[in-house]
Amino acid sequence: MRILLLSRATLGVCLGGLVLAGCKRESRLQATTFETHDAWVRSAPDTGSTTAAYIRFVNGSPDTVVVSHFESDAARIVELHRSSTDGSGESHMTMQNALVVAPNHSLAMKPGGYHLMLIGTTESLPAGKLVRIVMHLSNGSIIATSARVRL
Repeated sequence: MRILLLSRATLGVCLGGLVLAGCKRESRLQATTFETHDAWVRSAPDTGSTTAAYIRFVNGSPDTVVVSHFESDAARIVELHRSSTDGSGESHMTMQNALVVAPNHSLAMKPGGYHLMLIGTTESLPAGKLVRIVMHLSNGSIIATSARVRL
């Protein structure tokens, strides 16, 4: 009987420790921020078109955040690409697996650099329309942003 009571007491201490550990972790998560800003999409007049989207990421957390697997109801496929120019002045666009945003830094997608390719638009995207873009983060979170369509 005494061993059983000690086991229950030990179990209570362990469970209490887990609850406290969970509270500490939750407090830490609330103290960090990862945000999206200035999201926009180039206008696409026809269904089935391909267009580009741009987002600025702000990582106010002490952890590196990897952003990957993008999706949108406005396109059948969403791919992350990076445009660059080589030494001879030739432009190239390559598909990327993910974006890495360093702690306490920002990263801006922009024409001529990182961007999202919205391939096979599911509807026309006239200026002014809002497009929802969903992203998966390395910490398991899924975030979404609204991007305004513009010319």
